[in-house]
Amino acid sequence: MQKVKQSKINILGILKFFGLGIILGLAILYIGLRIGWKGKIFPGVVVGTTVMGGKTTNEAHDSLSNQINITPITLKYNNFEWLVPPELVEYQIEDTIKDAYRFGRQLSIHQFASILEGREDKYLMKVVVNIPELNVWLDGIAQNVEIAPVATTIEVKNKQVKIINGKDGTLLNRDELIGAIEKSAQELTGKPIEITTRTDSNGLGEEALKKLNEVAHQLLGKKLILEIDANKVVLSDEKIISLLNTEPQADKVWNIANIQNYVTSLADTYSRESENAKFEVIDGKVKEFAPGKDGIVVQIAETSTAIADALNKLITTESVEYVAIVLVRTPPTVTTSDVNSLGIEKRIGVGESYYAHSIPGRIHNVGLTASRITGTLVAPGEEFSFDKVLGEISGATGFAPAYVIKNGRTELGDGGGVCQVSTTVFRAAMSAGLPIIERWAHAYRVGYYEQGSEPGIDATVFSPSKDFRFRNDTPGHILVQAINDPKTLHLIIEIYGTDDGRVSEVSKVKVWGSTPPPPDLYQDDPTLLIGKVKQVDWSAWGAKTTFDYKVIRDEETIYEKTFNSTYRPWQNVYLRGIKIN
Repeated sequence: MQKVKQSKINILGILKFFGLGIILGLAILYIGLRIGWKGKIFPGVVVGTTVMGGKTTNEAHDSLSNQINITPITLKYNNFEWLVPPELVEYQIEDTIKDAYRFGRQLSIHQFASILEGREDKYLMKVVVNIPELNVWLDGIAQNVEIAPVATTIEVKNKQVKIINGKDGTLLNRDELIGAIEKSAQELTGKPIEITTRTDSNGLGEEALKKLNEVAHQLLGKKLILEIDANKVVLSDEKIISLLNTEPQADKVWNIANIQNYVTSLADTYSRESENAKFEVIDGKVKEFAPGKDGIVVQIAETSTAIADALNKLITTESVEYVAIVLVRTPPTVTTSDVNSLGIEKRIGVGESYYAHSIPGRIHNVGLTASRITGTLVAPGEEFSFDKVLGEISGATGFAPAYVIKNGRTELGDGGGVCQVSTTVFRAAMSAGLPIIERWAHAYRVGYYEQGSEPGIDATVFSPSKDFRFRNDTPGHILVQAINDPKTLHLIIEIYGTDDGRVSEVSKVKVWGSTPPPPDLYQDDPTLLIGKVKQVDWSAWGAKTTFDYKVIRDEETIYEKTFNSTYRPWQNVYLRGIKIN
């Protein structure tokens, strides 16, 4: 038993002796290496492709600088080749050499074993790539490599839908390419980098094209009407269809970005800051008037969502959808009632009409008449007489010759276009719920008064036999304001006053007894050259019309009237030139 124990002690002692010897030997070897390679990089160290072992830091610096100079970074694509500008890559030579020199000097068993075994230890060159400037430089490369994608488009012509499928594009793999440039700089191989590209898909598959075509056809003939206060914006089927989503792999029917862009354009048009009221009366007529206006901010996100919801309904059911533009309002600090003592508080009525295809003289007369009507004050209990307010109609008072119906024929006469304004005042007075004392219909249906309106809602004037009159039976004064836009040929008459709770109702117009127009009529015109023919009137069917006008306050009818009109048929009228040049 004693002998076994003694044997174990001898073996442990021998092991300890040899272990200490190995450690001592390695330590001596390490110290020898440190002394023998003082100031030099240990063997086996390689930076990129440059051997660093045995070199001083200065020698290593020179070697790396030389390697950088002879290994530029190049890009290749087909038969093209580009050299990456040196200033886009910063080589950190000093920091790289410091790391290489530390190899083997950090008491790392792994590094020490690597030296003893004679293995190579590769280091990457430390670099900093100027990414923003490199992207700018790559933009120039892209012009020679990339092919822009073509988006799918939809056209609507003559109620026919035409879909032009998009085409895929070719784009640089920028992230991959920048990574390859950085790697090439680190490894200093000088091997050209092959540019890779990716496909930007824009074409639609057969199933997607079929579905898009079906939806587009379901929208033909449909309209979307956007309402913002008294304004209406009508989107035709062509505009609606242009909002469909044509992007590949799209999971939504509508392109929300396009809808939001459209609403943003509406916001640019209709958003405004609040405006304080202005009011000035001179010689019994308002010379300066601006009602207080709320500030308006169109809410783009909410409005876009409402439009998308309405568009979805148009696909399957409705033919016309209405959307109220979502607004945030800011009231003015000074209102209309603050700046006058006449009881003019707010707009109580509005009428509008259009006069497209009017000749210059008629356009002038509409504007002149509107300017003389605007600012008119009507006291409580008083009547408004169109003829009295307008005054004499002649060339001497500024009216231009324009075509009028006189003695059964179309001819030039002063004041053509005046009835555009009297008709619009008639509509405004009914909107305000005012009693109509005198109104005359035209002899035949005039196209100007049916632009955006039913037939039969017109009012002709011809002094002194025909006038248009209404009475102010409200508690306060009434102010008549005209807004005329000769560019869009749009006239608005606004009536401001006291809101006493009345509500007006105008029934739908009934039309019957239609008779066809007579043959075309040609009339000689000495102001046109021989051979010239100019159309000045358009044919209209004769008809009888009627509609009811009712005013209600507190559930009681305070005024009602039925307006009957008889229009005789009218032919196309052409002026035929007889003037000799």
